[in-house]
Amino acid sequence: MISLFKKTKYFLLAATTALVVISASGCEDALQEKVYSQVPTNDFYKTLDQAQLALNGVYTYLWNDNYRDGQWVTLGDVTAFTLIGGGSANGSGDRSGIQNEWNTFSWTPDANELVTAWDYFYQVINRSNTLIDKMEAAEFQGKDKILGEAKFLRALFYFNLVRIFGGVPLHVHATTDLSETEKPRSTEAEVYTQIVSDLQSSVELLSPLNKADLTAGKATAISASSLLAKVYLQQRNWKQAAEEAKKVMDQGVFDLFADYENINNPDFQNGKEHIFSIQHGGNANSTSQFYQTRMIYLFGPPAQTVKGVNVQFHALKDLVIFQAKKSFFTESPDTYRKWQSVRDKMPYYYKNGIKELVRDTVTMYAPFLTKFHRVDFATGFLKEGVNYPLIRYSDILLTYAEAINETDGPTAPALEALNKVRRRARAVGTAFEQDAKVYPDLGGLTKDGFRDALLKERAQEFVGEGHYRWDLIRHNRLISNAKANGVTAAAEKHNLFPIPTQQISRNNKIEQNPGY
Repeated sequence: MISLFKKTKYFLLAATTALVVISASGCEDALQEKVYSQVPTNDFYKTLDQAQLALNGVYTYLWNDNYRDGQWVTLGDVTAFTLIGGGSANGSGDRSGIQNEWNTFSWTPDANELVTAWDYFYQVINRSNTLIDKMEAAEFQGKDKILGEAKFLRALFYFNLVRIFGGVPLHVHATTDLSETEKPRSTEAEVYTQIVSDLQSSVELLSPLNKADLTAGKATAISASSLLAKVYLQQRNWKQAAEEAKKVMDQGVFDLFADYENINNPDFQNGKEHIFSIQHGGNANSTSQFYQTRMIYLFGPPAQTVKGVNVQFHALKDLVIFQAKKSFFTESPDTYRKWQSVRDKMPYYYKNGIKELVRDTVTMYAPFLTKFHRVDFATGFLKEGVNYPLIRYSDILLTYAEAINETDGPTAPALEALNKVRRRARAVGTAFEQDAKVYPDLGGLTKDGFRDALLKERAQEFVGEGHYRWDLIRHNRLISNAKANGVTAAAEKHNLFPIPTQQISRNNKIEQNPGY
């Protein structure tokens, strides 16, 4: 893969689809990529088909180490104490007593997750930049849609970078020469300005909404508006965040699934709640076990001994590296949503490998995240076609509620948006509906009380989706939350991660974040 910082003559592989082939196979031979043809970038992007092929290459790169291998979850959930594991705590077995760099706030600039995030996000940004440059100069019909999707994707990855590292070097054109790589860090404000500009442009270019793109899992005008609402929220631009979220709500295109289980069920992929997700192949691949949807194997539950019997919950015994933090688990109300998200019991198990399926409830040695766990009971294999949601409609409802509360207090519309998510948590309108007293609607709250309730709601609604760290930071609570979880060394510097050492050595114009 081309790195932004290597001395490489940049070409676009006309056989970009080879990337998809590689991602569909776990065999080592598949990693030996064969180049059947090369087309210099100046000779490419001449037709809509060529541009679409290049765009597919950007989408394909969504499912890379940072998301696929759980690194985004490590950064967003483990450091916020909803999950434990990741990093040096990898491995099966009970991880609840394991201390690592992420739950002790002792990470370093050489942490693999940070090195990977920088390289990965900049690589896909450069792909987007190449496509954007070419589309802005192109004249063929249909180029605007390609351009709008590319700008959405570039904004998404810069949003990830700025939240992780703060201000970063801002590249908005394709890097074709080594001299172009040595840029100083832009300020956070400058990076956010570029993100907002890209998303506003994306909304315009992708309007009117193409509903076929929703079912195909592509970026749309609503995706761009939704991400823009989240960007404004993270900047604490409350009024703009509320306005943008309300635009999405008023379009009437999205709604909550009545059943929380359907969010990550492959049978309902790209459904009415999914604003933008990383795609992974529907119900297929249920028997491949090639680890290319590695995420579904990372959360468990793994094989274990229950009442002296060795049991499994799917065909593979190992590769689980995360658990739900026990305090988070016990403090979460016992809603239907909790059962579909994190649990310490399973309603089935396999004995004798996966030869004997037993439909009985067993208690596990720890709580695990089970929201991505989909088993083909006939084979014991996990279904790999589980999309990874990046923006869901419940996020828009809570974004709206949070932003309104910060400007006007807990108004009736803010309460209704929050309570709509809470009602779904107890499965209102389904066969699993719980009594209101299990998780009642909220009312009569102060502004501070509403904020507290909303942050708890976010933690429970999006556990395992890599959101909660940024929610805490938005309200200056990351450090106090860490100290409440026993991390006495937590300090202001930990609101940002350090710039990877190798990037500073490659580019002497980059300065390290304070305190590292």
